[in-house]
Amino acid sequence: MAGKRAVLAFSGGLDTSAILTWMVRELGWEVITFTANLGQRETDSLRAAEEKSRLIGAVAHEAVDLRRELLEEFFLPALQLHARLEGRYLLGTSLARYPTARAAMRVARQYGATVLAHGSTGKGNDQVRFETTWLVLNANPAYHIPGLEIYAPWKEEDFLRRFGDGGRRVMRAYLEEHGVPVPSGGSDRPDPYSQDENILHISSEGVALEKPEESHEGRVIYTLLTDPRRAPDAPEYARVFFEQGVPVRLVVEDEQGQERQRAEGDLIAVFALANEVAGRHGVGLLDMVEHRYVGIKSRGVYEAPGHTLLLEAHADLESLVHDGPVIDEKCAQAPRVARLIYNGGWFSQEMRRYLSVLPEEQARVTGWSLVRLYKGSALPVARWSPYSLYDPTIASFDDMTGRGYDPRKARGFIDVQALHLYVAERVRHQAAPARAPEHAD
Repeated sequence: MAGKRAVLAFSGGLDTSAILTWMVRELGWEVITFTANLGQRETDSLRAAEEKSRLIGAVAHEAVDLRRELLEEFFLPALQLHARLEGRYLLGTSLARYPTARAAMRVARQYGATVLAHGSTGKGNDQVRFETTWLVLNANPAYHIPGLEIYAPWKEEDFLRRFGDGGRRVMRAYLEEHGVPVPSGGSDRPDPYSQDENILHISSEGVALEKPEESHEGRVIYTLLTDPRRAPDAPEYARVFFEQGVPVRLVVEDEQGQERQRAEGDLIAVFALANEVAGRHGVGLLDMVEHRYVGIKSRGVYEAPGHTLLLEAHADLESLVHDGPVIDEKCAQAPRVARLIYNGGWFSQEMRRYLSVLPEEQARVTGWSLVRLYKGSALPVARWSPYSLYDPTIASFDDMTGRGYDPRKARGFIDVQALHLYVAERVRHQAAPARAPEHAD
């Protein structure tokens, strides 16, 4: 692979700085770096990444704004499908990898590069997401890279010999040796850990969290949300308006129903306000051990305030407009969808099947849900839709013979649906099973 031209997704952090230095100065490659704007709060880091990449020796750098792609093409379907890994994790990192990997292919085509490189370790899921996306989309003429090669340094013998024993400590020394500014590594934190941030969430992992029997409290400094124990003593209410399953407006109200804040029209603006209001009430904090695709158990602390709020509101509104069997089916498939996203399968036939249902299903998800935000909880307390299936004339307990429902008809219905249960119970209590005949008649 000597003399190749490669594209590297570059954050400017310790790992990718060391990898870029290795690719340029040890392998002698021409490297184009690109940095994805995924909604990180510190936009200065995007400019700093470009400066560092050129200092190290990248031949070009591209800054790509992927916020809208992430929200509209990946977050929104995941929201509508109610995807939660293992019933808990909202997949903020997983979802962000797909537009990032796809953008790398666009940059490679722009510069005539044939190698796509990533800095994911051999222990994580990101290697699967990046490489699977590249291999699959290379069959798509819009993204095809002739002679595509994938460079994953953490799976290369020479790189492992240099950095495998000592990891980040050795990388730090390597950068100092080559005169590359070394990231601070979070020296202001009580314990060392790394973070991955985008508009959807921020995740914290690392040495400080590698003992699941020890609390993360006091070790992790919350970034997107207030510690729920220190959140305001008065709740706020988020009224989330949806049109065909898309959150189009968010109105923040006090306990008297007076409007305090509003965002509408643009999904980026709506999500930013959702992050802000849910975050100040400590909503969306998760500490969990998850099962990685590669078979390793991993512990992480996640902050996803806006995503948590919007998912609670969306699911609440769907309870009003969808029939029971539709909701049951969504609940059954949500874990499969989440695992597929987590495992790198967004561009699969299976995922396309799930996505194909959404236009019809979400057409009725119009209206609003009112969610109370208070000390870490997001509790829907009211909802409305022009497509509501709730009929008070049928549901009311004050009118037992209301329109469309005659309770006297329930007797026959119950008798019929209980018949198979009765037969099974009767057979279970028989003294002994009947002997099978020796010969068929």
